[in-house]
Amino acid sequence: MIGSRGAGITLASLTLLTSAAAGVPAAQAGEHPRERERTAMDCTGQENITYGPGLGLSSAASAKVSVDGTYHCTDASGHGSTATYHTEGETGGGCLLLSWNHSKEVLRRSDGTTTVIRYEAGPSVRVAGLNTAFLRGEVIAGRDKGATAEKTIQTLPATLPTDCAIGPGIRHTTGLTHLRIRP
Repeated sequence: MIGSRGAGITLASLTLLTSAAAGVPAAQAGEHPRERERTAMDCTGQENITYGPGLGLSSAASAKVSVDGTYHCTDASGHGSTATYHTEGETGGGCLLLSWNHSKEVLRRSDGTTTVIRYEAGPSVRVAGLNTAFLRGEVIAGRDKGATAEKTIQTLPATLPTDCAIGPGIRHTTGLTHLRIRP
């Protein structure tokens, strides 16, 4: 039986998946207008994630993570833009659940500005084969410095289930993302 928190996470995951597939920022999919006013930037996108060493069944001390992706963003005034990003860091856990994340993400926006985010938290949940990670961090440099960053990543199954249990583990996956930067 799924409790109210599990149901909420499932609903949020489905909203993110649906809105990302439709190209609509998740904040606009059922969010109250006042919530949008307090958001400096709301983005959805897709990313390619590489782990080294690969993630296996057992909890590893840590794995290096390298990520490249693109966001489609909307600011508080409704203006849309695109940003590419690169993330480097470490994560703990196995291929079924990630237990923590320490990483730095550099966004390069279409207007030429950059934003650097440091993530220091990152638990995940697994529902119906979808692994959803929740990252919290702070903008440490560039545009929106000092703001809070919240990122949700839903990794999609990209390999056979046996890759998790045997061999070098999962080394590559793709994910749908939602980033919200708040002042």
